[in-house]
Amino acid sequence: MTAAVLWIDEDVAHAQAAQALLATTLPDCRVVHGTCAADAAGALASQAWRAVVLCLPPTATDVAGPLALCAGHPVLLCVAPAQEALAARGFRCGLGDYVLRAQVPLDADGAAAHAHLPELLQRLAALLQQPALPLGPEQPQALGQLQRQRLALQATLGRMSQGIFKTGPDGRVHIYNQRVLELLDLPESLMTTQPTLAQVTQVQAQRGDFGDGYSLVDARGQAYVAQGAVAASPALYWRATRDGRTLEVRTTAVDDGGLVRTFADVSDYVRVEAELRESEARFRSLSDLSSDWYWETDARGCFVQLAGDLSINGITQADVLGRTRWELGALNMNEADWATHRAVLVSKQPFRDLELQRRRPDGTLHWISVSGVPLLDGQGALRGYRGVGRDITERKGVESQIERLAFYDALTGLPNRRLLVDRMQRALKTVARRPVHGALLFIDLDNFKDLNDTQGHDQGDELLVQVAQRLQGCVRATDTVARFGGDEFVVLVEDLNTEAAQASAEAALVASYIITTLGKPYAMGPLGDTSYHSTPSIGIALFGPHQPCSVDELLKHADLAMYQAKAAGRNTQRFFDPEMQAAARARSALEADLRRGLQQQEMRLYFQPVVDCSGQLQGAEALVRWYHPQRGVVAPAEFIGMAEQTGLILPLGQWVLEAACQQLVAWSRTRLTRALFLSVNVSVRQFRQADFVEQLLQVLEQTGANPERLKLELTESLLLADVEDVIARMQQLRERGVGFSLDDFGTGYSSLSYLKRLPLDQLKIDQGFVRDVLTDPNDAAIVRTILALANSLDLGVVAEGVETQGQLEFLKQHGCPAFQGYLFGRPMPVAVLEAALVPAGVEA
Repeated sequence: MTAAVLWIDEDVAHAQAAQALLATTLPDCRVVHGTCAADAAGALASQAWRAVVLCLPPTATDVAGPLALCAGHPVLLCVAPAQEALAARGFRCGLGDYVLRAQVPLDADGAAAHAHLPELLQRLAALLQQPALPLGPEQPQALGQLQRQRLALQATLGRMSQGIFKTGPDGRVHIYNQRVLELLDLPESLMTTQPTLAQVTQVQAQRGDFGDGYSLVDARGQAYVAQGAVAASPALYWRATRDGRTLEVRTTAVDDGGLVRTFADVSDYVRVEAELRESEARFRSLSDLSSDWYWETDARGCFVQLAGDLSINGITQADVLGRTRWELGALNMNEADWATHRAVLVSKQPFRDLELQRRRPDGTLHWISVSGVPLLDGQGALRGYRGVGRDITERKGVESQIERLAFYDALTGLPNRRLLVDRMQRALKTVARRPVHGALLFIDLDNFKDLNDTQGHDQGDELLVQVAQRLQGCVRATDTVARFGGDEFVVLVEDLNTEAAQASAEAALVASYIITTLGKPYAMGPLGDTSYHSTPSIGIALFGPHQPCSVDELLKHADLAMYQAKAAGRNTQRFFDPEMQAAARARSALEADLRRGLQQQEMRLYFQPVVDCSGQLQGAEALVRWYHPQRGVVAPAEFIGMAEQTGLILPLGQWVLEAACQQLVAWSRTRLTRALFLSVNVSVRQFRQADFVEQLLQVLEQTGANPERLKLELTESLLLADVEDVIARMQQLRERGVGFSLDDFGTGYSSLSYLKRLPLDQLKIDQGFVRDVLTDPNDAAIVRTILALANSLDLGVVAEGVETQGQLEFLKQHGCPAFQGYLFGRPMPVAVLEAALVPAGVEA
């Protein structure tokens, strides 16, 4: 019996060669040639074809459309090797078999180009041997309907947000969509084999998709998956993927004995649900810890929810819920006051600090402060109010006490002893909570009794008033100047340095300024035409987190130190702690030495190498060393802090910039060093100088240094104030080629919103994180986060303080590109650094 074959091929020569070969190998075949599937649509619908040979042009990228036109016919596909993926897709659309076209050079002869035809005809013969389906006279209409249904089904499956499997009665996957391949990361080549669900599960298990011990599958589906998906499937279970997504898996039986399984990505739902649970837990924990309480009312003003500790009110939630605020009442509110409050609620306005006085069941009085905001629905209708309440009984008591007591000295207007003691108590509590220091300065006027005895008490009082005014001008607004009694004054200085030695130095500076200020002549007499000279003796007592003491003890310490100052000849200062006095004296000597050292050019630059992953030198960080004539080489840690405090950091920083630019010029003359960059630390105080940009540009111009080889290292503390000005200055310098690095990143204040705006080139990971990166999981996580952040912002990274090979390997493994630390070299003179660059056997 003759078999009708429709041959669809736009390559006429290829089709003719195949027909000639068919005439000898399959003489019973009647072949009809069409150039494309669309043109052959009429022929496809007009009669029954035993087979369709579909030869795709090399440029074809779609197979679903042509196969849909051939629906109902066995199809043999002929494609180029590069199009084999189309064949894999074709099996999802009813493809019978496929053959790869011979791949030959463009100038090959026809025989070589048709070398695949024998295999194609062999596959066609096998396809023709399969039994044909019985067809009736309504075939054309049925085929058209089938084509439309297939196309609609494919479009529907392709647009589904869920992945889907459909198995037949034999348990094999016959229908699936592209989404399921994406969600499960399955190769299409697997699905073309029509695997069973057990086989699909096995592939995923072998890849570790379900985690160790199937931990990524929830309890509902764990046993089913662990047993290889051969038992009855649960209707619903959840599983996580290795990249952190969560999938909801639903399975439904169908009438033909098969199953339909869907996979939905519910990661967003899980994340939102977790965030809501965390937010609720956070709110509850804060409510439990806080002395405030949270409340909510309905539109009538009745309390419907309370959270927090209400015991301070002496009432329970049951006494409050269902009642309004005015029904609970308040001793300080009358009906007119409540009417005013209700008017605010009706107008849907927020209210703040509504103070109410109530009587507890035990008869004691207490005050509360209530604030609230309206709750509106989508149409703007009032649903109720929510807000917070707090007990302010103590505050009211303090206010009442302040009203009753006089806290200020009548003569000078300064806080008196009572207010001073109160502020000292608060200061001592502050240092107990925070790692800061404070200082108490006890000031006594030298020979004040002589003025009273010779000029009278009115002149003595006039001097006290002027001393009080001068003292207030010597300290910050946050510090306290008090008159302790007679000619004694006390200054309470808070928020000094966290280090005791530095804090004592700061206190000594304040005392020195006071001595200088009070030592200036006073204009006395009714007309102010009499000059009087007075000096103070000052005792200083430091207090901090490691120096606990009471108010009385602190006053005694300062008083004792003041008498030591008088014994030392008056008009001077003394610390209660002799060690602190020694430290202050040493600091003063160091300051004088540094001023002289800058004038005598005793500073030198040392250089610490910065290398890349291969150990190649990329540049160096310039670090200042002080060659002291008696003490030898002085490290920066011993004098930089003092230079910051005294303002000497400005001339020192200017010298460092000039020396660094001169070094860059010297390096530019040598092939081995001209590509090196040089990093220079710039202090916050120096960078904020009004003319800093102009000064640096002038240095670059005068020295001839290449600004692109200069990198300024700034600290995060620069971002604490006036960030816009910082960005503007950086942009000015960046436009001239100067680079910027954010030093000690992660140890200070970094707002990501500002970080992305700063014209930075590089982040430097603080050595404190690098030091314990192999032993402290938190430090390791911080380092990885900094590296990821820098990568996302397209910033370079240098890890500081690399001292071991293990640290280096960890940093390399996580993508750190550059390193600095003792593993590569300590800070060294320039000659040593340059000598290391010269190859062996070559004279420098």
